[in-house]
Amino acid sequence: MKLVKNILIFGLIVFLFGINEAFALQFNDVNHGFWAYKEIDMLSNKKIINNNNANFYPNNNITRAQFCTMVIKALKLENMNIDKMYTFEDVDNTHWAWKYIIRAVNLGIVKGDESGNFYPDGFITRSEVIKFLVNLLRTEDITKKDAINALQNNYLDYDEIPDWFKLTAGKAEVINVIAKEPPREQYLDYDRYVSRAQAAVFIANMIRVTDSYEQEKIKEETSPKIGEGIIIENVIRDGDVVTLPQKTVLPIVITGQLSSKDAQSGQMFQARFPNNIVDYEHNILLSKDIILIGKVLDVKKAKNFINNGELIFELSAVNKNNLLTRIIGYSECEAPTLEANKIKKITKTISKGRDFTAKDGQILYVKLFKQMRVNIVTGEVLD
Repeated sequence: MKLVKNILIFGLIVFLFGINEAFALQFNDVNHGFWAYKEIDMLSNKKIINNNNANFYPNNNITRAQFCTMVIKALKLENMNIDKMYTFEDVDNTHWAWKYIIRAVNLGIVKGDESGNFYPDGFITRSEVIKFLVNLLRTEDITKKDAINALQNNYLDYDEIPDWFKLTAGKAEVINVIAKEPPREQYLDYDRYVSRAQAAVFIANMIRVTDSYEQEKIKEETSPKIGEGIIIENVIRDGDVVTLPQKTVLPIVITGQLSSKDAQSGQMFQARFPNNIVDYEHNILLSKDIILIGKVLDVKKAKNFINNGELIFELSAVNKNNLLTRIIGYSECEAPTLEANKIKKITKTISKGRDFTAKDGQILYVKLFKQMRVNIVTGEVLD
């Protein structure tokens, strides 16, 4: 009985495997050993290429209309708003690929000629496809030297590549989007027409690169920002939220001049941090780009032989929603008393009262009156 059961299970596995293989093989003329099978199968499963027909005709040249259709589907822009409605002598809105052609033209993927023709059944060259991909994908951080070296090291027909195209082709090589068909992997063949199989590989590579960009973007948006700056000790981290304890000292820089001699209660002023405020792991706790808004709460002018001038003010940080988040504190060392929810700055003299003046660019040291929490991913001051 056990033997029969095992035979039945094995038979079921073979049956299911056979079904999966049957579904994976989308076209009669594209088998598992075909050089572009994986890419063609992927695009077919994503409905980017039509799998209603028995054959794919991988070695046929792809037409301009077919290429536009594949790219727009791959970019998921079938319903993209059209900025400009182009008209062509040889293709109108009754053409089967019109919605894809007009969007591709708007994106600069392809264009018509000066006579007003689009040539939807014409073919597209490898240089045209490569140029489009480089314009679409992020390549600005690739140097000209690296791009040229990539071509020289990988293509035997480097000397046949025109100078105007070398930088573009080199960038495409560095980000690995060029379709390389055996046995001509070492030939760029920049002026040859693109086959349907090559088009599938070009577009599959484009999807791979754009997906990696999305992953990088997600990682960047969900990771703490790292940088150099002024290190703050004894912070407490809980996930993405870092707490700066009460009495943490923070440096600020005043913009303009602030003096107890002429300041008025209610007067607003601006300040900033002189550098990023970071922890020992260099997570940015408070960015130097944060705008600090100060408000004078009280002014005490200097009086001879009685007291020095005093300014009492509070600070708020402007968050990403342009809302103010209050930072409570008081000046370090020079304040003889604490005043709740206030920052106090006092200048002392032995025999004569003096007005306190904070000059433009001067660093003041503020001690937090209560703990402050910041999100080190979004950079926002929470409270």
